[in-house]
Amino acid sequence: MKPISIVAFPISAMSMLFLSAASQAASMQPPIAKPGETWILQAKRSDEFNVKDATKWNFQTENYGVWSWKNENATVSNGKLKLTTKRESHQRTFWDGCNQQQVANYPLYYTSGVAKSRATGNYGYYEARIKGASTFPGVSPAFWMYSTIDRSLTKEGDVQYSEIDVVELTQKSAVRESDHDLHNIVVKNGKPTWMRPGSFPQTNHNGYHLPFDPRNDFHTYGVNVTKDKITWYVDGKVVGEKENLYWHRQMNLTLSQGLRAPHTQWKCNQFYPSANKSAEGFPTSMEVDYVRTWVKVGNNNSDPGEGQSCPNTFVAVNSVQLSSAKQTLRKGQSITLESTVLPNCATNKKVIYSSSNKNVATVNSAGVVKARSKGTATITVKTKNKGKLDKLTITVN
Repeated sequence: MKPISIVAFPISAMSMLFLSAASQAASMQPPIAKPGETWILQAKRSDEFNVKDATKWNFQTENYGVWSWKNENATVSNGKLKLTTKRESHQRTFWDGCNQQQVANYPLYYTSGVAKSRATGNYGYYEARIKGASTFPGVSPAFWMYSTIDRSLTKEGDVQYSEIDVVELTQKSAVRESDHDLHNIVVKNGKPTWMRPGSFPQTNHNGYHLPFDPRNDFHTYGVNVTKDKITWYVDGKVVGEKENLYWHRQMNLTLSQGLRAPHTQWKCNQFYPSANKSAEGFPTSMEVDYVRTWVKVGNNNSDPGEGQSCPNTFVAVNSVQLSSAKQTLRKGQSITLESTVLPNCATNKKVIYSSSNKNVATVNSAGVVKARSKGTATITVKTKNKGKLDKLTITVN
């Protein structure tokens, strides 16, 4: 059940519901938040799934390998996103990695559902509450994020592709084995190199034995991505951690149900359809109660690191700073003040300048101070949001 509290006020039901939702969005913090930290919920990469929002999610994204996505296989009802895999014969263009060519009208046998965020990001905490599909083996409910593949990046060490798997369920031989993996393409020795979990387990693989059957009920799966580390969580428990070596690119957040053995086979670094085209166990669906994304912006100087985008929601001002506390001018001399509003992600950085003694020194809206006569004056900068202040003492000789 979603942790939404309703606050009672002597107003209309509609107004009460609106205020409750607004209050929840403003106060909700991720379960990993520590005292004194401030995290901002990113609206464009979060959803309670009260409606099917195509402005936020792409439900008909690009097909890839054996995965054929269909908009109709993603439905929303009763506050849940349902992604369904169906047995449906069809043909489309398929990349044949073994022969290094595109093949038109390639026969495929299953379709599925996907929700890919239209907004991108990287550092932050991501969490979804998911119930796995009843069919096992054959499908893998997944919560993950991935970037585009940029082949123009050709310098040694360039990262052409980043992927973080928050969780992949029921893709192993045992139903309780979950994967929390990393994938990337990095230029090594002048060539793009796929780094898969199987080939690079030390840096790219985390496996976990779930203490429950993921098909039976909803559980939370999360990951915290920082510039230095990537940490995975299941129901609030840390289940894996890796150094963040390559995962700094902008990525789309994705929920999907992928096809697995016995209906696929792995060869030439990709999945191919297998000889098993059975309809037994299909259609089958995973369900998502919610997905939530937070960016940490607490502490006055807390700003996004390299590659990180600012949150998509309103960020309040914490402070304003002038470049110096004192300044000496000659009569008739002018200077332009430099003020820094923090954090750098603050939504409204507008400021107002004022002078305590305009006979000594004036200041205009652009921060230009002009010395008019001998004496001292205090120049104050005040932010329009939150009214934060800093002051500068001007002495005119």
